[in-house]
Amino acid sequence: MKDLLHIINQQELEQLIERYFDGMTTIEEEDMMRQVLAQCPWKSEVIDDARVVMGYFAAHSEQQQRQATHGMRQRIIGIAASIAIILAVGAFALWHQQQPSDVCIAYVNGQIVQDNDKVMALVANDLSKMDNAANAMTDQLSSLGEALELDNE
Repeated sequence: MKDLLHIINQQELEQLIERYFDGMTTIEEEDMMRQVLAQCPWKSEVIDDARVVMGYFAAHSEQQQRQATHGMRQRIIGIAASIAIILAVGAFALWHQQQPSDVCIAYVNGQIVQDNDKVMALVANDLSKMDNAANAMTDQLSSLGEALELDNE
């Protein structure tokens, strides 16, 4: 880097910067300008403006790289999640095929009941209790509604 500072002085750097903004520099000249701007102690309005622009471009390119990396990471996570879901569904389908389809199982007070007739009797009993409770609640609501109608008269 010290060699570049000996080759170029402040006035030449400012001319190079003006040529850069006019779109008249080569890639090698732009690289050299960036290196000199990063290391030189000179200050002027032209040099400071160029440093701001070069800093913006450097920060912007870093941000684009981070976004690209983040996007790639998200794609990989999405692919991995899709594969996991496919494997889980496949494993469940295989497991489900191996299970007998005509078996009823119920757990009553921590005990397993596998007799189909007993399980169906338990279900019928529970449904009957729910039906009785629903009818009782309907009767109570009906009585409450009649009482409210009498109070409004």
